[in-house]
Amino acid sequence: MTRRSDANAQAGPARAGLGLALALLSAAVALLLGGCDLDLTSLPVSSGTPTRAPATGEPTAEPAGEPTRPPADSSPPPPTVISLTIWTTEAFSPTEAITTGQILAQVVAAFEADHPDLQVEFVLKKPYGKGGMLDYLLTTGAAVPDLLPDLAFVDVDELPAAVQGDVVQPLDDLLPPELAVDLYAFARRGATFDDRLMGLQFQADLDHLVYNTGVLAVPPRSWPGVLSNAGPYIFPAGGQGGLVNDDFLIQYLAVRPWPPLGGPQQGFLDLASLAAVLQFYQDGVTRGVFPAKILEYHDNEACWVDYLAGRAALTHVSARRYMADREQLQSSAVAPIPGINGATSAIGRGWALVLVASDPARQALAVELMARLLEPEVNASWNQAAGTLPTRQSVLATSETEDSYERFIHQQLTAAQPRPRLPNYAQVAAALQNAVQEVVAGTQSPEEAAAELLENQ
Repeated sequence: MTRRSDANAQAGPARAGLGLALALLSAAVALLLGGCDLDLTSLPVSSGTPTRAPATGEPTAEPAGEPTRPPADSSPPPPTVISLTIWTTEAFSPTEAITTGQILAQVVAAFEADHPDLQVEFVLKKPYGKGGMLDYLLTTGAAVPDLLPDLAFVDVDELPAAVQGDVVQPLDDLLPPELAVDLYAFARRGATFDDRLMGLQFQADLDHLVYNTGVLAVPPRSWPGVLSNAGPYIFPAGGQGGLVNDDFLIQYLAVRPWPPLGGPQQGFLDLASLAAVLQFYQDGVTRGVFPAKILEYHDNEACWVDYLAGRAALTHVSARRYMADREQLQSSAVAPIPGINGATSAIGRGWALVLVASDPARQALAVELMARLLEPEVNASWNQAAGTLPTRQSVLATSETEDSYERFIHQQLTAAQPRPRLPNYAQVAAALQNAVQEVVAGTQSPEEAAAELLENQ
């Protein structure tokens, strides 16, 4: 660096002298030319920048102008693949390992074939709890709504929370009208909020009565019929998780239908209706029709074990369990669960397919896939493989089978109702279970337990 600076200092005077000499020479040349009176226009014109002659074999350069552009690519751009996302559980996964999965995979493959620019992606979630389906929908919808799926499978009992969380879209203006009309009434009612259909129930289950035909020639149709038989008659009076289950609700709704004729503003709990159901429990235990350990039954599975072992003449059972064990049964028949004055209406439960996408273009594709998954043939074959019940009336109504159970279950599905939708359901269900325990244990009368329950609500 220092040496380079010294060399520049020494070169300064030399450059100045050379410049002066060139200036004097130029002036002399100008005077000489002027004296010769030359015509400068006869000289060849040259550009200020010398050009290199092209070498042998090298093409001559084109005159300067617009730069030459490469030819445009005439091949079409690759098609954009649309990904349609479905959040699902293992029960509704298109896996080849099980028949239900194969059925779903076939429907999806046909759908993708009709839409070559579309790909359906299933994302597995847990059914319930932290990190479960509802939890993921609500947390994602609140934090990063762009990551929500287009469709999702949701337990119908959790559908109210999904609707309240604003993560599902109404279907009324998007579905083929014949599809919604063909759903069983309980499936439509259970998925309808403020007169808007918010889901399509995909599969169902319900409870009914099974009785030993070797003990009873005719099943009881009402509570008086139950109490006039020897029994034992078992059902899960112990509730689950401290809450009454469907069996109590079925019996209560037989006394007080919901919503009542006067509208839901009348309230779900009614003193006389509660006392009537609790009296039935007390009479059953007192007469020995219900076993003393009736409170030890917390679900229908436990009841079913004792029925198969011959420890009960009548029991409640889910349709799913009955169909799974039906071929092994002997001397057994089915009937509706008895109510205060006749047959009750079962409570339908199950899982629904809901629309999550809010973009109209994605909605159209998602609803088209929903409709295909709910086609009568698909709904019938999938539920038969899963051991559950279809949700479209046309599946069983048009069946040509002579199977008596199929006709019976169609009647049960037609008369079924959804679980009552109460804002404080857990609180009410816990209070009802406490009343049942007090009455069966003999610590309170039916009237006392009913009055205390209402007083504390």
